[in-house]
Amino acid sequence: MQDKYAPLKRDLNHVKATKMYRAVKGDKIDELFAFHLNKAQLSLPVKRVTAGKYMFGTRQILAKIINGRLVIRVGGGYMGADEFIEQYGKIELLKMMKADGQNIDKELKDLKADKRAGSTGRNTINSAAMKAIM
Repeated sequence: MQDKYAPLKRDLNHVKATKMYRAVKGDKIDELFAFHLNKAQLSLPVKRVTAGKYMFGTRQILAKIINGRLVIRVGGGYMGADEFIEQYGKIELLKMMKADGQNIDKELKDLKADKRAGSTGRNTINSAAMKAIM
């Protein structure tokens, strides 16, 4: 697995070091989102648009707190913040790299193959694979 993603990992380390996301004080949603982003050590640009609305790489997302948990709007429902970052973080990193003109066709094919091989009815990404990339 490490051999497969070694070039991508090298490019990610070369492009950007992991930045800590800083939350707006007093905004509980933003503080929880900052906690989850910083815990994942994701080097993806995240920008707060308004309260509960963010640009997560190239994707606009809506976040809210339900029963004390931070959840992200996905399709017709909600997904926990940790699960969302794990699942969509890798995809957004690859999109950003492709937008920068880097050739990532092999990594995209591998990602699609990994998703098909480990599919459980949901589009999940192996957390070990994402950590290896990062």
